[in-house]
Amino acid sequence: MSQAPVVVPAPPGPVVPGGTEDRAPRRTLVALVVTELLLSFALATPLVATLSLKVNEIAPGERTSVLSLVAAVGAVAAFLLNPVFGHLSDRTAGRFGRRRPWIIGGLLAGLPAAVVMATATTTVQLTIGWLLAQAAYNAALAALSAVIADRVPPGRQATASGLFGAAGFAGVVPGLVLVGMLPGRTVLLFLLPAGAAAVGGVLAWYLLRGEPPLDPAEREPVSVRSVFTSLTFDPRTSPAFTIVWGQRFLLQFANSLIGALGLYFFMARLGMSTAEAAALLSVTGLFSLAGNVVSAAVCGRLASRTGAYRAFIIGSGLLLTLSMLLKMTASSVWPVYVASALAGIGLGAFYAVDLALVIRVMPHSADSARYLGVFNIAKSLPQSIAPALAPLLLALGSDPVVRSGDGNYFALYAAGALAALVATALTPLIRHPRLTRD
Repeated sequence: MSQAPVVVPAPPGPVVPGGTEDRAPRRTLVALVVTELLLSFALATPLVATLSLKVNEIAPGERTSVLSLVAAVGAVAAFLLNPVFGHLSDRTAGRFGRRRPWIIGGLLAGLPAAVVMATATTTVQLTIGWLLAQAAYNAALAALSAVIADRVPPGRQATASGLFGAAGFAGVVPGLVLVGMLPGRTVLLFLLPAGAAAVGGVLAWYLLRGEPPLDPAEREPVSVRSVFTSLTFDPRTSPAFTIVWGQRFLLQFANSLIGALGLYFFMARLGMSTAEAAALLSVTGLFSLAGNVVSAAVCGRLASRTGAYRAFIIGSGLLLTLSMLLKMTASSVWPVYVASALAGIGLGAFYAVDLALVIRVMPHSADSARYLGVFNIAKSLPQSIAPALAPLLLALGSDPVVRSGDGNYFALYAAGALAALVATALTPLIRHPRLTRD
């Protein structure tokens, strides 16, 4: 059989075997949304809550530095492994196709990694568990992202991008709800999201059936050199891809600063206990979800109809900047609620278009998963390095809003606002022949 088509250039788009062009993407979209939702649930919950809670148990006197160390190890794993797994997925030849084995394998492998984190009693054990979790979930994510390029027609890729991005953001919320419901049950808070992701792997295996296997005769060999090459791209030959990558990195970094130390922010700036802060984290997560889902649904459809991707990028960047400014000066609960809603709307607009945009501007290549793996670094890396850089920002003098002695959160969120503004300012530089309508 022939290799699954890679939808990077223009129409005509691919058709999933076993269905019409209209019917097949519907099943594919369900698989993408459900699987990404559960994957994000497992990957994001530790980042926004459970790692902080676990560190608070293991090393309460050094919680900021220990959390930074664990996050830095995860950042390195995400940086290296996502494009490598994408590269391997592009070259996987077997009767089950290129993507499904990596999706189900990664999501199932996340469960033992969660066990390691849940039962950790030392920083080393927690770090190893988080490293294993990043490896597992990035293997799944690299293959899952490529499904949009492989199996969704170009005219529906913005819709798919919006739903996929909204699902990724929405996956944070079940974890926040769990934290609010079970603030002292750390073991369950690690295991339940990982178990849900494993179920998502089984669902994806079923819903994405019918993927044509890669013809062994067309399979390019995997070598040490090809693996190292998969980690890089040449900005000079793909400037539009480089800019879109940088925008995703900066906007995700800004958003990660909102959630990275959210628990500690509420405790320091608002004077809350751990339980109160965990409960507020859950509520603000719901505000973000509401804004994200509505924005992604509306903007995804509008982007599909108009092709005006860059306009949505500008709008999302400005909303995230405003959200940061509100958080930067907040000394009560209500500005935090408003900031969370604005961030959700901004991210919904961004994820409605960013994946469809990068599919159009990335270099022509059969290595779609490899390039999307490199692109995924721009999402996963900031989620890990934001907690690592946060202590440096917190140490810049005292907080002018509330002098609690727990760090300068004004400087922390000012850095996030600056990152969002820079990302927005880069938008006019995105030039590509396949972007003609905005």
